[in-house]
Amino acid sequence: MAEIISTANARANIVQNKQPNAPPNMVPASVVFTEETSVFLGGKEVRARYFGRGHTNGDAIIYFPALRTIHTGDLMAGKTPLIDYPGGGSVVEWTKTLDAAMKLDFDTVIPGHGPVTDRAGLMAYRNNVQKLRDRAASMIREGKSQEEIGKVMTADFGWAAGGMQMQWSLPGMMSELK
Repeated sequence: MAEIISTANARANIVQNKQPNAPPNMVPASVVFTEETSVFLGGKEVRARYFGRGHTNGDAIIYFPALRTIHTGDLMAGKTPLIDYPGGGSVVEWTKTLDAAMKLDFDTVIPGHGPVTDRAGLMAYRNNVQKLRDRAASMIREGKSQEEIGKVMTADFGWAAGGMQMQWSLPGMMSELK
């Protein structure tokens, strides 16, 4: 069973730039940036760009301009999002963040989880996030309970009954979308 990290611990880990499951002697990367930074690896430019919140409040897109490729991290992971509300995530901001990333010049998308895809695959994922958000918001406006919305997320979006989406995303969506 996955350990649930408290909101306070999740925030502390973000501030300390440390993964909650990192070994105690793990040293975080020393490249930090606010909006964008570039490094050169093997003679190729690699850009890290912050477009906004989604999975967490620290999501970055890694862009390889010469290869016309982006790596989305957990902004694209599997078939539906895990909104890490304890880590500052937002289902409302998620699509805006992906819309901004779509302005980059790329053909190939390396997701945080799942097979490599293309621009159309990222757009389909983005649209699924919007569909999920709109469906949840509509149900919240109708006064549906968290349990009722959870059943829809399981049936229509493939969320596991006891999974992280149910533990982190659903309670956060109930609050963010009300």
